[in-house]
Amino acid sequence: MKTKATLTEGSLPRHIFRIAFPMSIGFLFNTMFNVVDSFYAGRISTEALAAMALSFPVFFIIIAMSEGLSRGATALIANSIGEGNCEKESDYTGSLFSLGAFVAIGLMIVGVFGVEPLYRMMGASGSCLQLATDYMHPIFWGGSAFILSSMLNAILLARGDSKTLGIVLVSGFFLNLILDPWFMYGGFGLPAMGITGIAISTILIQLLGCTLLLTTVIRRGYFKECSVNLLKPKLRACGEILKQGLPTAFNMMSIALGFFVITYYLNSYGEAVVAAFGVGTRIEQIVLLPAIGISSAIISIVGQNNGAGEMQRVQDCVRLCAKYGLILIVTSSVSMFIFATPLVRIFTADPEVIKVGENYVRIATAVQWAYVMGFIFLGFLQAVKRPMYGLIESVVRKIGLPAIIFYFLVRVWEVDINTFWWSSVIINVFVALITITYGRYVLKKVTTDLTE
Repeated sequence: MKTKATLTEGSLPRHIFRIAFPMSIGFLFNTMFNVVDSFYAGRISTEALAAMALSFPVFFIIIAMSEGLSRGATALIANSIGEGNCEKESDYTGSLFSLGAFVAIGLMIVGVFGVEPLYRMMGASGSCLQLATDYMHPIFWGGSAFILSSMLNAILLARGDSKTLGIVLVSGFFLNLILDPWFMYGGFGLPAMGITGIAISTILIQLLGCTLLLTTVIRRGYFKECSVNLLKPKLRACGEILKQGLPTAFNMMSIALGFFVITYYLNSYGEAVVAAFGVGTRIEQIVLLPAIGISSAIISIVGQNNGAGEMQRVQDCVRLCAKYGLILIVTSSVSMFIFATPLVRIFTADPEVIKVGENYVRIATAVQWAYVMGFIFLGFLQAVKRPMYGLIESVVRKIGLPAIIFYFLVRVWEVDINTFWWSSVIINVFVALITITYGRYVLKKVTTDLTE
């Protein structure tokens, strides 16, 4: 029995909204989930908050691997559904779980035994080192929950279901409001666990989310229909998932490296500028959430229609996603520009940080459209099984060009901070224009190839 390709028929605008809206809301609450963790860590001590900040690049490795494999698998499963190829769909689904289990075990072993030496290499010592390892050890022990959640979501998202993950993320946020203080301070039979309690809360919520996702997948019969040999890996399918997923995973990992490059040069301007950049990027992340939802929608919709050979719908989907994305981001960017000062004040009361932050936010409005178009065309390329460009784009945009250009601007020419911000805008706009051009070329090529 094959899974019906529901996204190859019906209204494209409705499909886009049905997938993008729950994802955007879910990611918003997931962002707030992390804010809650940081808030309670700050209640322990400044060192605990610093330990969590130090843990971000390490934690992000788990997230990047999970999301990379998930997005790659979503594209492959969606294409198989569009083709009506039950055998390939079954192979990808079963191999996805086997591959996910292998990655989870590998990350757990490397993380548990390697996290402390890694933190020492990053310069952590004393109580900050102890707090960071106390936080990350439970995360690595329970890292399989993150992997499994992403794998299950890939199965659902390939069929156009983002609502289930949205429910998981929203519910997780509210549950975290209860579990964080309970596990941190203790009570009702539990001892006070400090920062370790925050990590255990995160893992428990992930496990509960996994249970809901797994129950949904089983209840809808996706395993029964196409996954007879669920845990039996197929080398060919595993190889294709890795081919699709690893470039995306490394693409996401480059985000952390990119922040390191920018922060390295911003240190020359003082702590207030670094803090302002951190506040500004949080505001940008929230503003860009709808665009991230649209990029998830495009993988599912284009994936199924590409597999089914419905290239006119592929073209229409890309066009509509670009249109909706630009409308949303222009509206958001205008709001960012007007309300820059009150937005920054939400995160800090330091006058110097506010002054620098509001200036950064206003300048950053000039680049938001470039981020959105990049998300959309990279999502399209993922959906038509061409993920390598995303890796190249990310390394060039986030690491290569900034490392070279910022060196000359800061070390040689000693430019002011506004020039630094505008140079970052120019880099991102330049690469976005290349991405749009390449994406349109691929769209035209795949359409021509399938219609000839």
